[in-house]
Amino acid sequence: PPGRALMFLRVFLGLVFITGVGMIRSSGRCPPSLMSFLTKFGLVGLSYFASLPGVSLFCKTLPYYQRHQALHWGAAIVQACSLASLTWLFIGNSDSSAYHRLSRVSKDAATDMTADLAASSSGRSTSWKFGKTKINID
Repeated sequence: PPGRALMFLRVFLGLVFITGVGMIRSSGRCPPSLMSFLTKFGLVGLSYFASLPGVSLFCKTLPYYQRHQALHWGAAIVQACSLASLTWLFIGNSDSSAYHRLSRVSKDAATDMTADLAASSSGRSTSWKFGKTKINID
């Protein structure tokens, strides 16, 4: 059946994902400060891929008339939790993620790589803030 094929595809893609994260960690090109982030990213990503097949298997134990509603709400809950976890990993504060600490643009204009580009433009730059995220439009 097509639904079962999609579940196997999600499990297969989850295994490909965790293998890729493992290869990045063991390649030697990853800074040691990102190792814990990659571990969390791999676990959250694998849980994203494996959660829907898990909910589907759980729903097979329920009576036939309750399966659709349980699958609907279970899938919605695990998808929301997975997306919230990924959001926390990438957008959280510097205490929650090493990725966030390393990817922040320096606030010191002497070391900021974009400072000379902004200074050379004659127009005004507009800055928008969304929580802790800042977007500059030149």
